[in-house]
Amino acid sequence: MELEKSRPQRINLAEIEARMCAMEDRKIEIPVEHIFSAGVYVRQITIPAGSLVMGKRHRHATCNILLKGVLTVYTDEDMPPVTVSGPLIFTTEPCAKKFAYCHEEAVFLNVIPTDSTDPDEIEKAWIIPEDEYLMLKEGAKCLLSRSDSA
Repeated sequence: MELEKSRPQRINLAEIEARMCAMEDRKIEIPVEHIFSAGVYVRQITIPAGSLVMGKRHRHATCNILLKGVLTVYTDEDMPPVTVSGPLIFTTEPCAKKFAYCHEEAVFLNVIPTDSTDPDEIEKAWIIPEDEYLMLKEGAKCLLSRSDSA
């Protein structure tokens, strides 16, 4: 199934995330269910309708499963949002940071290959902290600038 693309629009995820974090009175808790099987960790969340959700950047390509619901989701600042309906399986590239609006209650899963059964350990290995990502991104720009001028 193809993801339906809407009009292109550049967004600043860091700015959006900062604004979301500043809205203390509007924050909601989204419980995480941790499911483990031989060499696989599944992280499952249920997102209430009407919610905005900001994910974390993953170091590796990630398998995503939308079991049910409807989301409009950005997977990159330079890509247009896509509206998806469950059930749907899709992958995101390394360094992707998903930002979504939930139209209908959604059950969303990430599938991660690992032998660990410690969610904190898995997160340390799998997630890129935003400040680290921004430093890597700036470093890449510097490298591109030097090689372009040579």
